[in-house]
Amino acid sequence: MYKREQKNAANAPGPGGMKIKPKYVLIALSLALVLAVALLYLRGNGQGNDLTSFNYFAMDTLVEMRFVSVDNAGDEEIIDSVIAEIERLEALLSRSETDSDVVAINRAAGQQAVAVSPETLALIEEALYFAEISGGAFDPTIAPLTDAWGFWDQAHRLPADEELARALELVDYSMVELDPEKKTVYLPLEEMALELGGIAKGYIVDRALELLSSKGVTSAFVNAGGDIGLIGLRPDGEPWKIGVGHPREEGAVIVVIPLSGGAVVTSGDYRRFFEEDGVIYHHIIDPATGYPAGDLISVTITAPTVMEADALSTAVFVLGPEAGMSLVESLPHIEGILIGPGLEIYLSSGLEGLAELRQ
Repeated sequence: MYKREQKNAANAPGPGGMKIKPKYVLIALSLALVLAVALLYLRGNGQGNDLTSFNYFAMDTLVEMRFVSVDNAGDEEIIDSVIAEIERLEALLSRSETDSDVVAINRAAGQQAVAVSPETLALIEEALYFAEISGGAFDPTIAPLTDAWGFWDQAHRLPADEELARALELVDYSMVELDPEKKTVYLPLEEMALELGGIAKGYIVDRALELLSSKGVTSAFVNAGGDIGLIGLRPDGEPWKIGVGHPREEGAVIVVIPLSGGAVVTSGDYRRFFEEDGVIYHHIIDPATGYPAGDLISVTITAPTVMEADALSTAVFVLGPEAGMSLVESLPHIEGILIGPGLEIYLSSGLEGLAELRQ
């Protein structure tokens, strides 16, 4: 069900072997950093006054959209249609929306299968595909673990060993049961739960890009809290230049990559974290151990779609430098920038000679 074309794996660089720093540079406004980095390069792209732009809060983040339309008079209609679609999909896929498909699935865990929309079923199938190819490094059933650490309700805490052990028993993507004919999803264990946050935002941004394209937009930039999707080239005909934020220096850029359409997503240990007894714990949890993954501090993935980049940035972060880069190199049209704890930078083969290092 989840088989897709793969390219031959290339030799990947090995891990740097550096210890995790005991203190991070505190970036209280990490979201603002992501947006500032993206806008830094957007403003420098030589775009004129024909660029339509708007900001909109959705999916617990700021969604920015910049596009050039065929007819500026129709821009308001385009914006309204994009907002309506974002709201519709968020209502289906979010854990925080009371009547969402995801909430219904989680409520019925261990009891019965739940009929869902075609979009929800398709997205869960995609999530299971990325779980499969990553050996479970990306796992849509991660919710019990993120809840145990308090990242869901923002009541951050260091869970007891017993709580982690129980949560780990509930995290296993292979137990998710799908019935494509009946369009149902079933979680066989009570308290098992889906969390599609690592892929749903990318999926929704992709849908926004599809709507823009259907309206005749040939140049666009959409940024949903660091999940960036692009249509075509910049209005001046040049590639977009996307800055990857420095994971330890607020407001700085560590790598610049040129893109002609497609998507770029960064997962970093500095986005959501808390400190307890002098130790920093971030939100990217390894489904195998129940603890935050620690071999990388930032992963940036470029891909044809934002959904792919979204899921793979998490998977690669959890896998670490060697296994993560091997996964990147095995997938067609996927590239990656991996940054280790000592700020060592690993580039996938397709970015060598293209990425501009700013260290």
